[in-house]
Amino acid sequence: MFEQMPLEVWGLYSFPSNYPRRSDEEVRVRTLLGAVENLRCGVTTVQDMVSIVGPDQRHMDAVLSAYQEAGIRAVLALQLGDKAAADTVPFWREELSADALRQLGGSLDPRPMQHFVASLLDAPRSERVSWALAPSAPQRCSEQLLQWTAQMAADRALRVFTHLYETRSQALLARLAYQGDHRSLVSFLDRLGLLSDRLTIAHGVWISDHEIAQLGAAGVNLAFNPVSNLKLLNGIAPIRRYAEAGVNVALGCDNCSGSDSQNIFESMKAFALYWALQGEAGEAGAARAAFRAATIGGAKALGCEADLGAIRPGAKADLVLISLDDPAFVPLNSAVRQLVYAGTPRAIDTVLVAGEPVVVDGRTTRMTQQSVMAAAAGVQACLCEEYHAVSARLDPVAREILGVHRKIECQPIDIDRLRLRDSKVSGLMIRAGKT
Repeated sequence: MFEQMPLEVWGLYSFPSNYPRRSDEEVRVRTLLGAVENLRCGVTTVQDMVSIVGPDQRHMDAVLSAYQEAGIRAVLALQLGDKAAADTVPFWREELSADALRQLGGSLDPRPMQHFVASLLDAPRSERVSWALAPSAPQRCSEQLLQWTAQMAADRALRVFTHLYETRSQALLARLAYQGDHRSLVSFLDRLGLLSDRLTIAHGVWISDHEIAQLGAAGVNLAFNPVSNLKLLNGIAPIRRYAEAGVNVALGCDNCSGSDSQNIFESMKAFALYWALQGEAGEAGAARAAFRAATIGGAKALGCEADLGAIRPGAKADLVLISLDDPAFVPLNSAVRQLVYAGTPRAIDTVLVAGEPVVVDGRTTRMTQQSVMAAAAGVQACLCEEYHAVSARLDPVAREILGVHRKIECQPIDIDRLRLRDSKVSGLMIRAGKT
């Protein structure tokens, strides 16, 4: 439904908090659709930073039941944030109208969601569903909420997932509003005890060399989402510099609204192409690096590298069987290169999770595709009707935000002085108007 929108505008139309409460069935169907698409694309484990509005147990039950029905592995983490939206983007508080600020909403009391998350962690869970913590982004969370997250992660040995430096505006905000933390959101997270090998940051596009070195020294993981970073007009993370600094690089598809597809093949190919562009001509190994990020890299980011991401004795039997009769593999010259550069979900024959065939002959076994499509059609009409109402209300706000967005793009930040080799793929110098 969306294209050519920067993140801040896209969020207006896609964040559930801007809509009336969704039906339990819609939440179940949206989760089931994502799970089915992932399985058919050969993904056996998904990390889902779930967005629900408030401590809604029925919505959470709908998410859990959908994942259990599909048979996929899921590491769930409810997104948390308590700061007013106007305080998370530079110049919004000063430049937007009073009506726009009212539409964006104010700060939240985080305690109800904290209690809700704690209750979920204490509840019985299935073998294929586990929990993590997800402060939405450091600039969207108070220090108290991030300190609570750090303590919960330490006490319960939980992984933490957050969005970091996805947009240029977030890097600018760090320079303007986090001067006490060396004008760095990475240093801010470090001060609050969150920088460790349990942390995975998503995106990491607008980031300095020094901050990458900090992440590498702490053993932090990067979830690289190349397609959504382009779809939302943000650029591309300098993945070679992350890898050189010792950051474990994992691969993601992002959500079905920010990138439209849960196609890990698409992400692998984009990874390999950007890896090559960030290197030197004549090098080799980009496809292998992409394949590693999609397998071992993802497993390590989840703390599951002993069980997932590789075929070895004692590992869980999560396997994808690919037909070599597919045109992408005829003739077979290099399995890894052809998988990354030419492969598509079309070639997948069978997907096993814990040894159970959940996809056979390209079709899910636990439910029929027709039943999922019928359920989606059943909720579509209501969603579309409410989307048009939300659009009518928020279109004026979006126009104001676009005006501020242009001002943000004109502000100089130190990241604009990146090496030319990185700028040709990240788009940072180009988007900032620098040469």
